[in-house]
Amino acid sequence: MTILRTTLAYALALAAIFGFWYGIGLPRQIPEAELAPDHPLQCVSYAPFEKDQSPFDFAQGLTISPARIDTDLAILSRRFSCLRTYSVAGLEAVPEYAARHGMQVLLGAWIGADPKLNQQEIDKLIALARQYPAVVRAVVVGNEALLRREITGEQLAGYIRQIKTDLPGVQVTYADVWEFWLRHPEVAQAADFIMIHILPYWEDNPVAISAAMAHIKKIREEIGQKIPGKEIFIGETGWPSQGRMREGALPSLENQARFIRGFIALAEQEHWQYNLIEAFDQPWKRIKEGAVGGYWGLYSPERIDKHVLSGPASNFPNWRLLFAQSATLALLTLLIARRHYGMGAARWLRFSAAMAGGAILIVLQGQQFSLISTNNFEYLWAFFVLSLAVGVYLLALKAIASGITPAHLSLDDSLDFLRGKSHLSPAAVNGALRLGVVACALIAVVSLVLDARYRSFNNFAFVIPALAYFWFSRRQNDQATTGLLERLSSLLLALGAVAIFSNETPLNWQADIWVVICLLLAWPLWRESRGASLRPLLPFALLLLTAFAALVAIRQGIFISEQLVGVCTDTPDKPVCLIRSLIGRLMYNQVFAWASITLAGLALWRNSVCLCALALVASLAGLVFYNVNLAALAFVLTGLTLAHRKIPQRD
Repeated sequence: MTILRTTLAYALALAAIFGFWYGIGLPRQIPEAELAPDHPLQCVSYAPFEKDQSPFDFAQGLTISPARIDTDLAILSRRFSCLRTYSVAGLEAVPEYAARHGMQVLLGAWIGADPKLNQQEIDKLIALARQYPAVVRAVVVGNEALLRREITGEQLAGYIRQIKTDLPGVQVTYADVWEFWLRHPEVAQAADFIMIHILPYWEDNPVAISAAMAHIKKIREEIGQKIPGKEIFIGETGWPSQGRMREGALPSLENQARFIRGFIALAEQEHWQYNLIEAFDQPWKRIKEGAVGGYWGLYSPERIDKHVLSGPASNFPNWRLLFAQSATLALLTLLIARRHYGMGAARWLRFSAAMAGGAILIVLQGQQFSLISTNNFEYLWAFFVLSLAVGVYLLALKAIASGITPAHLSLDDSLDFLRGKSHLSPAAVNGALRLGVVACALIAVVSLVLDARYRSFNNFAFVIPALAYFWFSRRQNDQATTGLLERLSSLLLALGAVAIFSNETPLNWQADIWVVICLLLAWPLWRESRGASLRPLLPFALLLLTAFAALVAIRQGIFISEQLVGVCTDTPDKPVCLIRSLIGRLMYNQVFAWASITLAGLALWRNSVCLCALALVASLAGLVFYNVNLAALAFVLTGLTLAHRKIPQRD
């Protein structure tokens, strides 16, 4: 009977795991545009970079081989008649190979804040346009430079007029998000036609896939009405296949295929000119745009067709591998089950359900991390979060199998254990595990509140500890303690949940799940700390509010001020411009981040209130000036250290 129950429990779990992966991995048919087989699509954005390359590598000597360009254009010419490029630096060979494959080029010059580099780009663009007049369909002077606040509209219009003079008979324009054309009419007056970007996912009010086509049509008609007499060209439109949800806009392979096919059908019906973004996934964009930035391509970085344009599409084309990983993880739990073969039928059912669910969640999180991680910090974060999830998963399964709720130390005692001030015990290990979960959840909350735009929700990993600790708390005696760390952590998690819910809106179900996770983690901590008071931390709260207000004022008034863009281009030696430039260098070199993490480490080591105060201010500077990863880590470590330091000493 014991062997039979074990076999049945694992068979049910494996069947459930297989059913889950099969169900979400099965390719689905998505309607395609009704076009003749030989009907070419119009333009597609092209960058030749492979998985570990980026345009920044040109400064280190990167060269793009002619064979790479030839192969890429051979792939694209099967479906498209035109390419759009964004720079000429390092890509001078593109027009030559486009001619070989019968394609035209929308030739782009990269325009930024440096006038010298801008002129170099323009000179190369003019030379290429003169060399390949039959290939260059139009030139595009700058891409989203107004959006990035790197140039003024009048300066941009000046570049357009210069190129029109040097390239008579060639169409010249600029490309930006549609609303920036309305803000800068001087650019529209100078351009031969209007090249607008309409990206429903990236709108300030993101548009769900179901409303995306109506949104594009509405925006295009609005631009035509407000800028009459100019031809409208949709210079970028597309949908990401991976990344975080924004309100109701969900990235996925199926949604990308649904969007691209729907747009092509609409554009051909309305006789629009268009350019899709983009030909190949560009992983380097994930560094600045988060995971979603690297997944707008019709093909993978390895030039594998993602079936966006045609054929069945699946959000998990590798579902068989993911099933194998989940099944392996589930079978490893036999090491726990073998000690409790005597479980009754009801307990075996709970065990197998938790075992299957946890195995799926851990593999889902591993899959997400493999897609979104770009640097050593993110890989370390992924390893740590997955390790915590696996640890709690095994702890919960052991509790189900034995029927005994695991004991754990308070967060304060767990911190003492990690600092080497208490002895090793199962309760200490369990407490350290919980402290790690709470600390990581707080780091994620701080990041999502202050830098949410490009940051993914790690829901799959945190669902396991959220449910586990909530369940553990319901089985333990309701005993209040004076846990200041518990009190502070629960309050921050709850406040963070409210802020995230407000920022993301209820339409974002990924955010809604994260909010529930935060509340599930916060509730047991709040119950356990009803005797604690946060009053000792009030002076530090006031310090943080004051510092945060001052730093935000500097960021808004100096660093990202649109009024200073033109001023600092013309007079870069003005004191305010020097301050702006200094902040930019400090931010770019991650100085705020490293200063905050260094001070946090010193504060943790010395357990010093003064060092904690300095570390908190430094970490706030990192959070405000976009050094968020390390700054959030420093902020949470310092906060925990400070709360630990302020706990009254026990006899």
